[in-house]
Amino acid sequence: MFDRKHDHERSPGRDLGSAQAVAFVRATVPSIETGHYLLRRSQTARERTWTDVDGALGWLAETYAMHPPDRTLSYLPQEARLHHTRTGLMAGSDAVWHYTTSVGADRVIVYVVICCPHRHHTRTPCPLPPH
Repeated sequence: MFDRKHDHERSPGRDLGSAQAVAFVRATVPSIETGHYLLRRSQTARERTWTDVDGALGWLAETYAMHPPDRTLSYLPQEARLHHTRTGLMAGSDAVWHYTTSVGADRVIVYVVICCPHRHHTRTPCPLPPH
């Protein structure tokens, strides 16, 4: 759990040329807003940059298969998750998949597909052209 003292690392602030923005780009803590991840170019990869929803959904499904949730816990089935995610991505919403992989909740996985250009961060350029 993050407390408020780390918020400066979780948001770039208003001025993208500020010391806070530079610290944010270098940080590895989760961003407060998903669209801000687009500023962290060192955390992007061309093979994870798509122009169609199917490519992003394929990556989500592959990642899910490699790191499935604990089967004793109750989660939305993958097919339903993919359907819901497709609908959201087609509407320009980011997709965040977050769940525990162990009963003790000591292993959490989070992976995100962020739309770009981002409808809420219109001044933030896309970090990479799609492949």
